[in-house]
Amino acid sequence: LYYFTYSTWKGRNVYLEDIYVTPEYRGQGIGSKIIQKVAQVALDQGCSQFRLAVLDWNHRAVALYKALGAQDLTETEGWHAFRFEGEAMRKLAGK
Repeated sequence: LYYFTYSTWKGRNVYLEDIYVTPEYRGQGIGSKIIQKVAQVALDQGCSQFRLAVLDWNHRAVALYKALGAQDLTETEGWHAFRFEGEAMRKLAGK
């Protein structure tokens, strides 16, 4: 659900991966409680940041994260996410 990472600018932080609340349980505060708990763990473990990512079509999640006080780094700092996979990764690795 989450793991620790390190930022050269901010030090230790936590990354929340793939949170999903099934449709019949949405709107009951479950997602907020999960995020709140991860924030508590992050602070208890000395983290300075709590990061996550969401696809732009997931408007409910974007609204939730903003309502909870998260910054949208694409809007505020211009960050873009990239990945290498499959053939691009093999080519890069020389394999």
